[in-house]
Amino acid sequence: MNKSKPVIFVVGSTATGKSEWALRLAQEFKGVIVNCDSIQVYKKVDIGAAKPSKEEQALVPHHLLDYVNPPQEMTAGQYCRDFYEVMEKIPEGTPVFVVGGTGFYFMAIEKGMYPVLPVSEEVQKQVAEELKTESGAQKLHQELLEKDPEYGAKIHLSDHYRIGRAIELIRTQGKSVTAIQKEFEESRAPFPFPLLKIGPSWDRELLKERIDLRTRKMLEAGLIEEVKQLLDEGLESWAPMSSVGYKETIAYLKNEISKEHLLEDISTNTRQLAKRQRTWFQRDKNIHWFDGKTGFSQARSVVEEFLNPFDPTKGKAGE
Repeated sequence: MNKSKPVIFVVGSTATGKSEWALRLAQEFKGVIVNCDSIQVYKKVDIGAAKPSKEEQALVPHHLLDYVNPPQEMTAGQYCRDFYEVMEKIPEGTPVFVVGGTGFYFMAIEKGMYPVLPVSEEVQKQVAEELKTESGAQKLHQELLEKDPEYGAKIHLSDHYRIGRAIELIRTQGKSVTAIQKEFEESRAPFPFPLLKIGPSWDRELLKERIDLRTRKMLEAGLIEEVKQLLDEGLESWAPMSSVGYKETIAYLKNEISKEHLLEDISTNTRQLAKRQRTWFQRDKNIHWFDGKTGFSQARSVVEEFLNPFDPTKGKAGE
């Protein structure tokens, strides 16, 4: 192996205990933690983001956590650049536990970001005008199916944004979206570090109970006060304020919902988020799933086996 910084993705839905697993593993194997949660990157959003406590953060080095000041906003592209800057500074042989539930960020660091290709302004205006007409979306979708049947078949007729974007690229670049994606896949460099992916998995009813309990604890810990402070600072339109936990609390503070509905709404929307995250991660057949309640020791054994080649007491990494 040409790089001796072993990386372990600890993934899964919200409230599955993945952060706790990563912390225990990083402590035992003398590793570091890199946050891969798109809300936990932000400063000032602590309770609703379920950030590790200061005591937990002190147990092992944490990176890309609590470092983006308002009103700045994070993108997957910026996160990807930040991740590789952090990796450069981590000593060889150190296990890196990347933990979070933001699947798109994991994909960005593992597989790279599709380039943002330029689109002709003239074409952009042209497509926008065509979309405004009565049968514009249908005609553009038909054009997409003719020029790029593979990509067109994936895009629903009602998804005007993706239809328009695809036609803009086809007319500007003179090639199909499928061809553009294929070129990217062929030129893409592989993930430069040894990689293992693990995650805790829970029965849906048990996860529902965990979500309800965590929501109650957040409210008891002062979520409403945290959100009120952020609103007082004029940050209502800041990106993390539209995330689960924050948007419902804003609605409560505006008297749009009652306190009883606040708990219910956060729990319901968290369950929906968990379902979307589960669907995303289940597409990746390389993730090793373990029972969230009983599977930690089994996950630990798999991690230990993966890390053996990088243990200095057992020979040099890669030998």
